[in-house]
Amino acid sequence: MPHSRRVAIAFAIGTAAVLVPIWASVQLAWNESVSTEKALGLSYSHDVMRRTQMTASQISTAIHRLNSDGFAPCSNGDIEIMRELGLGSSYLQAVGRVSGNTLACSSLNSGHPIPIGEPTLTTDRGIDERLGVQLIPGENHPLQIISSQGVAAIIDPTLITDTPTAGPDVEVALFVPSKPNHPFVASIGQNFPQMWLKPLPAGSEVTFLDSGYLVIASRSAQFDLAVVIAIPEHYIFLRVRRAAMYFTPIGLLCGVLLAWAVNYISGIRSSFPSMVKRAAKNREFFVEYQPIVELESRRIIGAEALVRWKSKIAIVRPDHFIPLAEERGLIHLITEQVIDIVTRDLPRFLEVDPGFEVAINMSAADLRSGRTHELLDKMLAAGGAQPHNIELEATERAFLQGPETARLIGDLRQKGFSVAIDDFGTGYSSLACLQSLSLDTLKIDKAFVETIGTDGATSQVVLHIIDMARSLELHMVAEGVETEVQATFLQKCRVQYAQGWLFGKPMPINTFCQILQSQSTAPQTTLF
Repeated sequence: MPHSRRVAIAFAIGTAAVLVPIWASVQLAWNESVSTEKALGLSYSHDVMRRTQMTASQISTAIHRLNSDGFAPCSNGDIEIMRELGLGSSYLQAVGRVSGNTLACSSLNSGHPIPIGEPTLTTDRGIDERLGVQLIPGENHPLQIISSQGVAAIIDPTLITDTPTAGPDVEVALFVPSKPNHPFVASIGQNFPQMWLKPLPAGSEVTFLDSGYLVIASRSAQFDLAVVIAIPEHYIFLRVRRAAMYFTPIGLLCGVLLAWAVNYISGIRSSFPSMVKRAAKNREFFVEYQPIVELESRRIIGAEALVRWKSKIAIVRPDHFIPLAEERGLIHLITEQVIDIVTRDLPRFLEVDPGFEVAINMSAADLRSGRTHELLDKMLAAGGAQPHNIELEATERAFLQGPETARLIGDLRQKGFSVAIDDFGTGYSSLACLQSLSLDTLKIDKAFVETIGTDGATSQVVLHIIDMARSLELHMVAEGVETEVQATFLQKCRVQYAQGWLFGKPMPINTFCQILQSQSTAPQTTLF
């Protein structure tokens, strides 16, 4: 064979060896990225449906209560019950009586009738819905009035669709699928082609790519309502681009790294559950600790244990793997490893400060599992700690999972563990909701702390949150404190504790203990 031909064949084989793994890897990265975004979109859709079902349940309760209270419609006793229902409901803005096309009375306006016009639509179950009603003249925030059996529930539709998403350009719509033109009940965004709103069988879901969006449509099994989530494709491309940054060196170093590339591709090919199980088995999860300080003294009094995942390739961000682990029912593997690590580290903290407190994040599944109780008991036995050295954190959604969760939380608090609600304010939490929970601490979300000292629309929300916590005598921890202005403001508002980069980033146990030891030997010195 001529030398030139051998060179050409070798070049072709070498080029194929470089390009084929890269092409296959990029294709796999695309599929995984689509799957990940699809899972996120379904979680958004399920959250909107959950909010819808809670709203419907509260409306049903209001109708039953008012129609069985024995008071004459719009009497003082009737209006008092309306006010009680409005204050005790997280999704109802007000409750009233409707007569024809008039709001005869309500918890907002007592006995002053207000014309509300003809129903926008009537559902298959005979429920009248009036969309975009302006109850207050000059107020540019339309509400909706849902009425049945002479009772009207006034709701703010944005509370239903404003689910936390990965970005501001994710579009969400709640609509009535059985009616012509599929009228919107509520929406975030404008781009909703009619083909996305095609009726689906009750209780079904469908996903597809169209017009630059990944579209997830689902229809409620109980109500004449459907949800459409539209995620821009650029989120998928961003994930693929990040993956491609690792694949390019494979081509440049094909001869040396080909074995590594094949191994990595096979890792990508395996499912997310397998990856998490393998990571737990190989102890790829580790913990970093972020200081929690007492604002008045600026001294470290505790830390939040934050889980990290160091795969063979890179550090995986918690907001990428934790939601998926919860969705796939694998979060308990991560929680068990976090508790195991904290059990190992806790004696080092307590040696310096016997009153030191470590906050551990709990998922909804953790708060339903009796296994959690066993793990915490083992932690106390092995680490020489007391229950007051441990605080258990969870989001509002995790707390509202039913009687099993409430029972476990009650047992843990009775044993002396403290319980905190995390990221408070992001889920439209109400005072009524807080009062129903068994809590010791409220953590103010970073999103509201960031608005301190600004003219943002939500800059006053932090004050309302502080007032709610104070009225219930809860301890408060402000998250994401990054400036002295924020810290000073929070201290003046009598917020007891804070965490954030102003006081310290998440750090390994060795670094943290060095700082804690320095604080114990220099009590009058501000360390940050």
